[in-house]
Amino acid sequence: FGELGNESYNLIEYMESYPATKQIKGGENPATWMLTAIGAGSSGGGVDKFDYANAYAHSPLAGDCIEKIDAISDESTDDSRISFETKYATTMKTQSIAVYKRLRIIYWRSPGYNRVRLLVSAIVALLFGSVFASQRVPRNESDMNSRITSIYITALFLGVNAMNTALPVFEMERNMFYRHTASLMYDQRAITLAFTLVELPFIILSSLVFCLLWYFPVGFAVEAGKFFLYWLFMTFSLGLFTFFGQGFMAIFRDSQTAQGFGSLLIGMNSIFGGVLIRPQAIHSFWVWAYWTFPLHYVLEGLFTSQFRDDTTPIIATL
Repeated sequence: FGELGNESYNLIEYMESYPATKQIKGGENPATWMLTAIGAGSSGGGVDKFDYANAYAHSPLAGDCIEKIDAISDESTDDSRISFETKYATTMKTQSIAVYKRLRIIYWRSPGYNRVRLLVSAIVALLFGSVFASQRVPRNESDMNSRITSIYITALFLGVNAMNTALPVFEMERNMFYRHTASLMYDQRAITLAFTLVELPFIILSSLVFCLLWYFPVGFAVEAGKFFLYWLFMTFSLGLFTFFGQGFMAIFRDSQTAQGFGSLLIGMNSIFGGVLIRPQAIHSFWVWAYWTFPLHYVLEGLFTSQFRDDTTPIIATL
């Protein structure tokens, strides 16, 4: 309690007055040295050897602190009471802008996270698109089913990748958020908005890379309207799974638990998406799952954007 002194001289003198304290080294940061000594640093310090909190509570320094607090409390009046109009020092707008700028720099300095998304999108598009490069127009029911299944698999695969890659990044920033919000720097609305805005460009770019390398080799209609609709629904799909991953990471304690519930969500989406089990074949007890889990709506958009008003003759398979 009181002034630290020149170059934290008072702090160092107080800490070294206890025999259990290792003397500070020349050039060592006093704050780091103090945290290590009391056991709050990464090395664990001497927290099991000496109880600094108990020693301080029974020291003359603590007594002076209590007396000072009592004196201040006795002199307090309504006129001297300090009050603030808001809980935070800045407005919601200022908080959001500051957090967004910080996250934008973090994402720019995280090429591993963003490059992986772009690379996976390109690889998946080329792998599945090359299958249809030699036959870009479906002729029979089997060809049509293979295209439907490929749309389903690519949307699901990229969604799984988006969710799993978002977990460790969000976990790191979530832990930082707890420290910042404890010091009343900003609230959850600011970081939620910032994460949404900083993710959008990468989600849009990833879906664009996939669509450019997948759409045309498969033989879909060369129409701007249909292409942009397909791109729109793929963007929705990637955004959906990315934000679900962040949501699970915000709810649960660690990435393993979040990934477990994410796997459950992915499994339910894949089963009740309307492809593995046709909607008319779903048992009445599970109809709610078909209408609840969102992949079904993404697939409807992807299918409808390409095959609505398509008059290509398809030979039925006997």
